[in-house]
Amino acid sequence: MHGYLSTEKKIVHWNSLLNAQQLRMLAISVSVGIITGLIITQPYLKLHLGFSGHKALFWMTPVLVARLLGKCKAGTTAGALTAAFTTFAFGGHLGGGIIGLPLIGFIGIICDTTIGFIEKTKLSPWLTIPILGFATMIGNLIMLTKRLLNPTGSVPHMAFEISPFWFDLLSYAFFGLLSGIIAAIIALAFTRYTRQKNGSS
Repeated sequence: MHGYLSTEKKIVHWNSLLNAQQLRMLAISVSVGIITGLIITQPYLKLHLGFSGHKALFWMTPVLVARLLGKCKAGTTAGALTAAFTTFAFGGHLGGGIIGLPLIGFIGIICDTTIGFIEKTKLSPWLTIPILGFATMIGNLIMLTKRLLNPTGSVPHMAFEISPFWFDLLSYAFFGLLSGIIAAIIALAFTRYTRQKNGSS
C-alpha cells in the first residue's frame, strides 16, 4: 500500500508539472498573438503586392512557430484568436472583423489538430513540412469564404488571363501553403540547432 500511495503521489506531481508547463506555453502563444496583432496593425506593413491572402504570412507563421516550439495543445487557436482581438482593439482587422472570429478559431483548431497528429506519430521533417503546409493552405482557403461573402476589392488580373475568383483562390492557397512551410522549417531548424548546442556542451 505504501508503494501504491508513493506512485499515486508521483503521478499527481507529474500531472501538476505538465499542467503548469501547458499554462506557460499557453501564455507564450497568447503573447505571440498579441505581438502579431500589434505588428499587423502597423500602417507601414503593406506589401502592395496585389495578391490576396498574403496577410497569412504575418499572422499564421508566428503563431504556428510558437505552437510548434511551445507544444501547447491549443497554442495555434489561442495565438490566432489573440492576434485577431488585438488587431480589433487597435483599429485593424483580421479575417473580416468580429464576423471572421469563428473562421480564425476554426483554422486554429485545424492547425492544432494537425500538429498534434504530427507530434503523436513523430513524423519525419520531410513529412511534417508538407502536411503542415497543406493544413495551413486549407486554413487560408477557409479565410477566402469571408472574401467571397464580401467581394468588394476583388479586381480582375487580366495580365494573367485569369478571373478574379480563380486568382484569389490560387493566391490564398499559395500564401497559406507558404506560411505553414516557413513555420515548419523555422521550428525544425531551431529544434535541431538547440539539440546540437546541448549535445556539444
